[in-house]
Amino acid sequence: MFLSTCEIMSTIIGALAGSIASSRVKMDLFGVIVCGTLAALGGGTVRDILLDIPVYWTLPSGEIFVLASVVTSLATFYVAQKYPPPMGTIRVADAIVLALFGMIGTEKSYLHGYTPTVSVMMGICTGVAGGLLRDVLTGNVPYVFRPGELYATAALLGGVAYAVLYYAGIDSSSCFVTGFMVTLSVRLAAIRWNWNLPSYIPLFTSDTDSPPEEPET
Repeated sequence: MFLSTCEIMSTIIGALAGSIASSRVKMDLFGVIVCGTLAALGGGTVRDILLDIPVYWTLPSGEIFVLASVVTSLATFYVAQKYPPPMGTIRVADAIVLALFGMIGTEKSYLHGYTPTVSVMMGICTGVAGGLLRDVLTGNVPYVFRPGELYATAALLGGVAYAVLYYAGIDSSSCFVTGFMVTLSVRLAAIRWNWNLPSYIPLFTSDTDSPPEEPET
């Protein structure tokens, strides 16, 4: 019941972030619904395909996730026109989705008997894939590929926290909540204080990359 509730919450928030992003680039109603639904269901879909298990929303019990994402996207399309959400809404919603979906992916992988390494990787995949699809559809560089963003790193730290507590004998709900808080805290702190990883710096500079010499005067 706990996991199902978290899945519904993450689906709604994911669809909200996806539909807001698509409405800001002036997509029509169909585009907003498609983008919101892909953002909400994309991460879990990729995870289940990689784990070679039935995709969760194709099961009889999974129809509620499709309906929740479509209804949320539809409602957002009309509400956002009258009450535009403030700047930063997408990043905050995306941070919550990253944390929720990350822990859902990690826990589901454990429940299917996968190793800690695979479970943590599937948590990262579940957390970032929906946002990646959303950003690609709206013509933006995905957060996970932006220089210096603590995005997948936040999901990694949350997954590791879950794994450590799980193997210390802590119950799965406590592991989930702790991993969620670690992921969310790191991601929000990175947004607030501009925490980042080192970006690419070339070790060698060719002559063609050097600025032209100033003429002598």
